[in-house]
Amino acid sequence: MILKFPRVYVVILFLYFSFTSFGQVKTYPIPLNASIRSFLETNTSYSFESKTKNKFGQKDTLDLPFFDDFSESHLYPDSSKWLNNQVYVNNHFPYHPPTINVATFDGLNAQGLPYNNTINKDKSGPGDSLISQPINLKDSAGTPYTLQDSMVFSFFYQPNGLGYHLNNEDSLRLWFKSSNHIWIPIWSVGGQFSSNEFIHVSIPIVDENYLHPSFQFMFTTFTRQVGNANHWHLDYIYLDKDRSSSNKSYNDYAIQTTPSPLLKMYTQMPYSHFSVNPSSHMADSIYIRLSNLYKEPKALQLRHEASFEGTTIGSSAFINSTKNIGFQTSDIRDLPNYKDISGLTNNSSVVINRLVEVRENGVANEYKRNDSIVFTQEFHDFYAYDDGSAEQGFGFDQNTNPSNIQGEIAYGFDIYKEDTLNAIATFFNEAVYDVSRKRFKYRIWKSLEGIDNMIEDELIYESEELSPSYSSKNNWRTFTPHYLDTTLILTPGRYYIGWWQGSMYNLNVGWDKNYGYANKPNQINQRIYFKTFGTWNNSDIPGGTLMMRPHFGSQKNLYTAQSKQIEPNNTVYIYPNPAHDMVYLSQEFEHVSIADIQGNIMLEFRNSTNLKISNLQAGIYILYLEDKSKRFYTTKLIIQ
Repeated sequence: MILKFPRVYVVILFLYFSFTSFGQVKTYPIPLNASIRSFLETNTSYSFESKTKNKFGQKDTLDLPFFDDFSESHLYPDSSKWLNNQVYVNNHFPYHPPTINVATFDGLNAQGLPYNNTINKDKSGPGDSLISQPINLKDSAGTPYTLQDSMVFSFFYQPNGLGYHLNNEDSLRLWFKSSNHIWIPIWSVGGQFSSNEFIHVSIPIVDENYLHPSFQFMFTTFTRQVGNANHWHLDYIYLDKDRSSSNKSYNDYAIQTTPSPLLKMYTQMPYSHFSVNPSSHMADSIYIRLSNLYKEPKALQLRHEASFEGTTIGSSAFINSTKNIGFQTSDIRDLPNYKDISGLTNNSSVVINRLVEVRENGVANEYKRNDSIVFTQEFHDFYAYDDGSAEQGFGFDQNTNPSNIQGEIAYGFDIYKEDTLNAIATFFNEAVYDVSRKRFKYRIWKSLEGIDNMIEDELIYESEELSPSYSSKNNWRTFTPHYLDTTLILTPGRYYIGWWQGSMYNLNVGWDKNYGYANKPNQINQRIYFKTFGTWNNSDIPGGTLMMRPHFGSQKNLYTAQSKQIEPNNTVYIYPNPAHDMVYLSQEFEHVSIADIQGNIMLEFRNSTNLKISNLQAGIYILYLEDKSKRFYTTKLIIQ
């Protein structure tokens, strides 16, 4: 069971904070939010503006029902429902949320940086808060509300998820604003170890002091100052009348996770390498996790669709599942993969737009926005196991290993076409413990002693001594490239990229906890090896995968800030804006990308004057446009 429905009470557990240790290697919390930092650096004019409603020049309040499952938000919460943006809206840190996307509370401010600019696990203070817009609980159409209207406030929460341990100093709290504008504590829960369940809380409103025209509720946290850790995840917040606090059922089903990649082994690979033998790289099935919040099992149907540069290259009708989703639980479902995505183009960047939808045949669904998801399958010039988002950092355990010994990490990749390896890109986290002046060397091996019956290490490249370089440029988040200073042509086969360090410390390279996706959520990448005492080993590796990528082909600037000249926003016109189904451009553009505010490319078009956007969820997006003269433009798009 993924959803849990206990009685409402306050729980305080006394547990000790610790890092997650796995013998010689370990994972660490990360101190900032790279996605937020990248977005703000790319969108310097962005500001979170609370969108209060106005009527005849007077501020108006929201009406019942109030509902937000965050499935329509990206990065920040919806400003028409919330007054502040300290929480992080995402689907990377929770474990099996009721619906896709949650609001994550951590020790970071709205800029993705530690509160008080401090990382100190021995110091505690206020963390994130989430404050609702004012809600009218006085009357409806002139008829006063009373306690007999049975108003109930409910939500789901999860401690930690894929984050780090909370302890007795951490708490999540709920407050209601009374008619005299005083915030009253209503509910709280104390820190605890990670949970695989989202816990349901239902609170009836039984005090008339809350039945006023500007009612608000607020979630707050008290936490140790450890940055992007000590998470609480909130989802499915619902306030309405004519409810029973004992009724924990919602007539809703939803997409719960991002579907798995089209590829069998990698999340991305160079398209020219894929094209050597496309069928061997295609996954047998596409996996997705669905949730059912209703009191009875549901028979759900799925369909998917893929397009490239506006042309459909694969689709399916709605497929009936052979097994129902049980009541108030979730399960994985699979779709057959597309038969052929070869022969598109053979350049270094191919982006396939993907859509997955779920429905229940013949039964109306109360909340439809969480029933579809639009995302991409990308092919660039690199191989990757990771999804681009670091939930933790990885390296040697400096506390259990002798400090004066050497260490090596090796990361295996199968290469399918003879090509030039020109760079290694690494996702460096800025560590809780500063390692910015530590030294290491990149290494590339053709074989490792004792692995796959090899009798010795075959080292084919070693860099000079380097220090970690922390980058938070544009929508590539914080990958930092190391360009090889020699021409290294690799023939098809297995190779290992990694590093050597002369002493024991944690380099804190990005660690993707979502490596296994929906079908194998705790999967371990068995191609990661470490050496400290002369023997390569991959025991005690935690679930997840390392965030390093080998780049192939001609050398180019990688993961850099946008260096092309961007024309002023007022020189390009799009209409309508806000839009719903279609957007029209004032001229034809050679290349158009639509990105969410996290920087994720959602759709791409070529040689277009109109953009079909009906499959995108409501929200704020950024358009990047390139005309035939290689001039670049950017503008904001609002989808209703």
